[in-house]
Amino acid sequence: MIELSFKTPQEKVSKVRNLILSAGNKIGNVWFIKRSNGQKRRMSFRLRVAKPQYAKIPNSNKNASRKHKKMNQAKNLITVFDTNSIRYDKYGKMNGRGNWKSIPLDGIIRIAVNGQIYRIK
Repeated sequence: MIELSFKTPQEKVSKVRNLILSAGNKIGNVWFIKRSNGQKRRMSFRLRVAKPQYAKIPNSNKNASRKHKKMNQAKNLITVFDTNSIRYDKYGKMNGRGNWKSIPLDGIIRIAVNGQIYRIK
């Protein structure tokens, strides 16, 4: 396990974003603290998912995409494809896996990508 510590919050957000982006199209894991209630969560994720079977792809409109990227940068978030999220239909029956989620970069405490585990302080 590699321990990483940072001098400023901006440095932490930048380095954590780069670590997540380094996963590319491979599956990675991230442990983070939710902003809404302070709970610790673990998520398996993928980036660059082109055609998810069940989840709707985020809006591909260029203006909406730019707004989404600006919002993510302003709020220190990154949008990833959660591979463990279970989707249900209106009758409560499981109909697939996967969904798009946003992760707070400043709340990340551990990342596992490319065969390495990083502990974030």
